[in-house]
Amino acid sequence: MNILRCTFLITILFTGLSGKAQITFFADTTSGCDSLEVVFTYRNIDFTDTVTSIDWDFGNGLTASGKEAQTVLYDSAGTYTVSILINGNTQISRIGYIKVHSSPNSRILWSDSLELGSYTLTFLSPTQAVDSLQYEYLWLLDDGGSGDTRKLIHSFPEAGDYMASLRVTHPFGCMSSSSAMVTVEDQLDCSNVFTPNEDGKNDVFIVQSNGVTVYNLQVFSRSGVLVYKAEAPILIWDGRNLSGQELLPGTYYYIIRPAGGGVLEKKGFVQLYR
Repeated sequence: MNILRCTFLITILFTGLSGKAQITFFADTTSGCDSLEVVFTYRNIDFTDTVTSIDWDFGNGLTASGKEAQTVLYDSAGTYTVSILINGNTQISRIGYIKVHSSPNSRILWSDSLELGSYTLTFLSPTQAVDSLQYEYLWLLDDGGSGDTRKLIHSFPEAGDYMASLRVTHPFGCMSSSSAMVTVEDQLDCSNVFTPNEDGKNDVFIVQSNGVTVYNLQVFSRSGVLVYKAEAPILIWDGRNLSGQELLPGTYYYIIRPAGGGVLEKKGFVQLYR
């Protein structure tokens, strides 16, 4: 955060002081993020100091008395007017003197991207308090992945637990960061009904997987006859048999197993309608 040091010189003439008194009060910084700590200093540079009392109003509900330096915490975003009351009868105010900006929200949201495979997650930073600002995002993921947009879609190399970190900054220099452990799981799933009638809706039986592992699909009739089989990273069945003929509507039993062996497999029934 850049420190802006400002000195305001005010020359005033008021009852209770002989002649012209030169009164100065200043802050060691006038802008920053919430939880901004500001030190205010009063100074009278007249040779004869006839000021007997100084009452401070910092604009955030806090007040103080005395000529000594005042340390004030501004913990909410806003623009604050600061004033001093001299000898109980003359006030000097600086309108909008202190400007405090909201810190960004760096909370991490994520969800599975089922259509992209089970090793793929969608990361998202929530809407910011002042969403019109040009926020900068930096994503860092355990596997070396990174990104600089509010939304990040990332594919991990394999299942496991990964640390995801996000840093958000805005033009005023405020920054927030957070981290979260995300679990990446393998996926093997499919619908229990499909309608291969060429209407463009639910026409195929699709096996949702990570898109990398080669799986073996076997489909059997209710009598136990093998009617279809396939082996690929992405399995799609259009309701035809091994000869390419349309199968009759009914209930079919399927088995899905990794072609190279493994514990993740799926078995069940699927209903074919036309």
